[in-house]
Amino acid sequence: MHPFHWNEAWRLFRAHRGLALTSVVSLTAALTLCGLFLVLDHNVRQALRALGDRREMIVYLKDGVRESERTVLEDKLRQYFGEPTYVSPKEAWARFSEQIADRELLQGVDTNPLPASYHIRLKPELLSYTAMQQSAEQIEGFDEVDAVRFGGEYVRQLDELSGGVRLATWAIGAIVVFAIVLVLYNTLRLTVLARRSQVEILLRLGASDRFIATPYVIEAMLQTSIAALVALLAAFMLRQTVGMRLHDLSFLPWTSAVGFVVAAVAVSWAAAQAALARILRTIGS
Repeated sequence: MHPFHWNEAWRLFRAHRGLALTSVVSLTAALTLCGLFLVLDHNVRQALRALGDRREMIVYLKDGVRESERTVLEDKLRQYFGEPTYVSPKEAWARFSEQIADRELLQGVDTNPLPASYHIRLKPELLSYTAMQQSAEQIEGFDEVDAVRFGGEYVRQLDELSGGVRLATWAIGAIVVFAIVLVLYNTLRLTVLARRSQVEILLRLGASDRFIATPYVIEAMLQTSIAALVALLAAFMLRQTVGMRLHDLSFLPWTSAVGFVVAAVAVSWAAAQAALARILRTIGS
């Protein structure tokens, strides 16, 4: 790219400061909304990941299962479903006793009613509600198994929340992309029309549309870069303010922040190219 284009873009930016400032403010508003939602989405995903790590399936064994049968069952569980941890009736009673504050209630129980069980840390591909439901049905078919529990309603709600966050992310992203296209189109149209006579002279002299459009494209990318950086700063300041009350709230990792700026600039480049092709075609006709 010729240095002329960069010098011309900077001259355009300074010559139309009011229009450029209006564009930057409008882009900042849209990108700040997107940035805030990305921070929210990042924290929700972290929370869902933490909750997802706690998903487990409890397999209760029938009374009288021999150790050899239990060993075979354990191998099946490990091979197909995840990492099983054996909990004997004695261990189950000890855990139950720690959670019950009423000691007199425990003294009234003569025998241990709790069965032996396996706590399975499921494989990552089995953490969805559908996969867990199917796995539970398969495990219940084993002769040694009495019942299976995995908190199906909790898992279903967790999956619905995750899907809702993902859908909202795409929806907000689409709205912001539309806003960038709309703002840049109107800004570029006004900027080019303000220099219509110069553009017409360049067209008559045989300058290509690409040569004429490049400074305007660079200016649009410059405006979007400034807006994206300001939007990230605003999102970070808001996170700092809210973080005084919510200590677990984290900001975007640096890779996501860089990706946010790059994506915004890429959208502005595509939008400016498309807008200028239409604007120059109108002027040249």
